Amino acid sequence: MGLSRRQLLSSATLLGAAVLGGCTTRVGGEAQPNPDDLRRITETPPPPTHDTVSIGIIAFEPYTEGTGAQLKGPIPDVARKILTDMGVPAVKFLLLNQQDMVLAAMAAGRIDIAGGLVLTPASCHGLKFSEPDFVSGTAFAVPAGNPKGLRTFADVAAQGAKVAVVAGSPEKTDALRGGAKAIVEMPEPNAILQAVRNGQADCFAFDDITLRHMVKTIGQGLEVAAPFMPDGRLPFVGAYAFQENTTLLDDFNDGLKKLHDSGEWLRMVTPFDFTENNAPPADLTAEKACVG
Repeated sequence: MGLSRRQLLSSATLLGAAVLGGCTTRVGGEAQPNPDDLRRITETPPPPTHDTVSIGIIAFEPYTEGTGAQLKGPIPDVARKILTDMGVPAVKFLLLNQQDMVLAAMAAGRIDIAGGLVLTPASCHGLKFSEPDFVSGTAFAVPAGNPKGLRTFADVAAQGAKVAVVAGSPEKTDALRGGAKAIVEMPEPNAILQAVRNGQADCFAFDDITLRHMVKTIGQGLEVAAPFMPDGRLPFVGAYAFQENTTLLDDFNDGLKKLHDSGEWLRMVTPFDFTENNAPPADLTAEKACVG
């Protein structure tokens, strides 16, 4: 049951009296402040408290799965774990369909944190980000057995192979930089998987987390080659966004670091098609990722 305003004020008065009573000594019969106790109060303030925290996240597998009480995935699970360990009594999630919608919700004050955002110079404008939570490099979906041995864009170029990419994606630039000559652009990832399956393309280049999940769920007859880091740019870098530098951000970063350092983060995200390759490198910071 919540305290009424009168009860809250009364409790605060009693607490203040108890603190002052505990911080006095008697000198010549008069109550005097104990300097050591006063110093402790001044130098060691109580830890900040955070009430209900609202998090906006993009509804996109494998980063999120389910809704409501059944919501799970690497983004909500990691955030929920960190905030619960911080002592936050209630964590609420708002599922949205696009990153722009999440950013708009934050600008409108509907959420305190935006989860699972990709750090880019544009998305970093006006926001403060946690340190990186995950990275996603590039991987190829290929026919089972990878008959042409395609693992990098250099392999594609050497084999004269045909690589398919999502129209407008950074993988097209990566393919050109890697020397690929035959590049097929298509608007929809599911259709590209079908093109590889039908022999219309030799491989499909996409971010490794999403591609691994797609092949597992709808990629019969295909497999995913080992991921690699793209040349000339950072991989996709995911993190949590905040409106400004606050104790909430500082405490969240501390909790995120503990999860990664302890190995618990990897245990939590492995069921959702993440691997050790998706842990951010030790020298990667939000500041670097925001520069691009």
